[in-house]
Amino acid sequence: MVVATELKTEIRKLARESVREALEHEMLKLRTSLVPYVSHKEQKNIEKLYKKPSGRAVRTVRMRV
Repeated sequence: MVVATELKTEIRKLARESVREALEHEMLKLRTSLVPYVSHKEQKNIEKLYKKPSGRAVRTVRMRV
């Protein structure tokens, strides 16, 4: 009886893991299909227009009203 319960638990665990892996794989395929293609020329133009981020920290000031 105890062995059967442990076996059922292990089967459920393996099934969940397999479904999770399959969903992750399908989501990855979906994400890659939704990312727009950027040509090499277009990417260079983007880099030329926007350059690199400054890396400066932004300061926030809080005020009580």
